[in-house]
Amino acid sequence: MVFCNKVVFGAVVLCLSARAAAGATLHVTDAWEKQIHPGVTYRHYKGYIDSFPVHVYAVEIHLNGDAVRIRPALANDTIGSLETVPSMAKRYDALAAVNGSFFNRKEESPYPVGFLMMDGNPVFFSHRNRSAFGVTRAGDVVFGYPRARGIVYVEDSGRYFQVWSMNNPRRENEVVVYTPEHGDRTRTNEYGREVVVEKNKVKELRAGNSPLPHDGYVISMHGKSREYVNLFREGANLRLYFVVDDEWVAVENAVTGGPLLLKDGNLAVGSVYTEELKNGYRSRIPQTAVASAGRGHLLLVVVDGRNKRHSIGLTYTELAEFLMRTGAVNAVGMDGGGSSTMVINGEVVNKPSDGKPRRVNNAILVLKKP
Repeated sequence: MVFCNKVVFGAVVLCLSARAAAGATLHVTDAWEKQIHPGVTYRHYKGYIDSFPVHVYAVEIHLNGDAVRIRPALANDTIGSLETVPSMAKRYDALAAVNGSFFNRKEESPYPVGFLMMDGNPVFFSHRNRSAFGVTRAGDVVFGYPRARGIVYVEDSGRYFQVWSMNNPRRENEVVVYTPEHGDRTRTNEYGREVVVEKNKVKELRAGNSPLPHDGYVISMHGKSREYVNLFREGANLRLYFVVDDEWVAVENAVTGGPLLLKDGNLAVGSVYTEELKNGYRSRIPQTAVASAGRGHLLLVVVDGRNKRHSIGLTYTELAEFLMRTGAVNAVGMDGGGSSTMVINGEVVNKPSDGKPRRVNNAILVLKKP
């Protein structure tokens, strides 16, 4: 027997089979929708899995038109800060919003995982091999494992070297670049050497905790990496390059998540714990995901969990199979658990498992185009 819900994602009708696939299957019993803006539709699904209730919330966005765009937002507009999704959505007058990347839960250093790009500018990257999604200016959506790195090029001497990360806490022997998104200062200790760059010229060389120029950045070096300080002199011309794989060159906004759920129409969830993630492979938890169902067709999805009476949650595989049945061909998970939050027109529509929206490091916003 096949149950076909009369809800359409683009041209794809959601048909859920009552026959269980590998493992348990989410059966949708009810669904309703509301258009909240041209090109943006909100949907709420109610169903069950293994006799437990499940609530799924989805926002379908068409990016090829002139109505909306997707952009990440930083908590308090600063790397290493925490803020709730509804607060970020309100500040940007977002049509819709969900929580974004994983992040360090320590209050003193709540930095994101992977990399973030905003309006064509990298604002954070590290060397974690996590899956991500990105959106180009043309509205195309890219999924995969981007390899990102930064390169400092000293024009006067023709010398260059690679940086370890951007806006990340500096560790032993590392080179880290800090931009204004990090705040007013680098917040580094006095054991390094730092180059303050303004308008692509070296302004000064100094010890740690340098002020961050509005129109520039700071290169912070520690340990063995301090040898690079000899390449610099005040007034020297510099260039900072952000290098990614070819398919990511045109991406303007990007967020790292994990794990990859779907790739080119196929299940991509591994049978072992990959991407340094454990929760969600065998446990049903609250989930957040980003998916695409064709060019310029994006889905933001949140699943409630950890409540047997309201919604039990889904595993990564169960979520991936549900997304595939909605017509999605590519998908990546975002931070889940108590972080999973969806906001529509300023209102939290799901039930976060903490009982209220958790403060998170960043969010994914649906914004009106000016």
